[in-house]
Amino acid sequence: MKFGIWHDFRNPPRWHRPYDVLYRENLEQIAWAEQLGYESVWLSEHHITDEGYLPAVFPMLAAIAQRTTTMRLGTAILLGPFQHPIRFAEDVAVVDQLSGGRVEIGLGLGYRKAEFEALGVPIGERARRTEDLVEVARRVWADGTVTPPPLQQPEPPFWIGGSTAAAARRAARLRCDFMPDAYVATEVIELYRELHGGQVAINPSVYVGDWDDVAEHFLYQYNRYREWGGEPKLERAEDLPRARYIVGTPEEVAAGIRAIQERTRCDRLYFWARPPGLSIELSNRSVESFAREVIPGVETAART
Repeated sequence: MKFGIWHDFRNPPRWHRPYDVLYRENLEQIAWAEQLGYESVWLSEHHITDEGYLPAVFPMLAAIAQRTTTMRLGTAILLGPFQHPIRFAEDVAVVDQLSGGRVEIGLGLGYRKAEFEALGVPIGERARRTEDLVEVARRVWADGTVTPPPLQQPEPPFWIGGSTAAAARRAARLRCDFMPDAYVATEVIELYRELHGGQVAINPSVYVGDWDDVAEHFLYQYNRYREWGGEPKLERAEDLPRARYIVGTPEEVAAGIRAIQERTRCDRLYFWARPPGLSIELSNRSVESFAREVIPGVETAART
């Protein structure tokens, strides 16, 4: 199993920092994470938020490409319906060339009505537009309509996000890898493997340290997603589904990672390196402890 970190560059009002400082801190952490041995970094996308959720994935991937040399550079996820197929193919190809062939593209359908309305995309077309994105990119790279081509030939790896049987079937039909949520029903993963058999990536919430350090930040994150999905917010961090957060000592976190690995048989695992508003000092401490203590613990257990 390979390990990566995940960033969304959120800057919530409650913990607001100057954006240039936040960006510099996160980019420095990502470059350092490569030195610590992380195999990949993944970026997530949303639009028209009040917290700076990263709206422009490709410029940030290009910035990371110039600060790293080996780690894979992925999107988890890019919102497919909002991309123009030709521009998408061009952006992927340019960043793949800049990075020396390290780009991986994870795509999702999106769900926030406000985003679809603001960007003028009918929400009922989201599945078709996302599937077209993959198929058009493959075609224009192959026939030379778009230049430059990606450095990775015939294409960079594609991933499809989602945790439903429909998402698993979509990933298989498009011959893409699959990135469901961490606690997806194992039947969905098995369906994907039966249909296609590509790689599976899992994304649990992880923090190496005290729950009190990160509880309010995970509560903010949880509530924001519930708000976007039209669900009621939780009042207290104590009400979070604690079993779904792998937080604790290196030994406790390693045990939680092993449990997910055994349940999903995932090929890749990545986690939020800096939950919204968390200080860079606490984030860096967790990222380093995971690399130096958790990963070796997981690998040792896998060999026994």
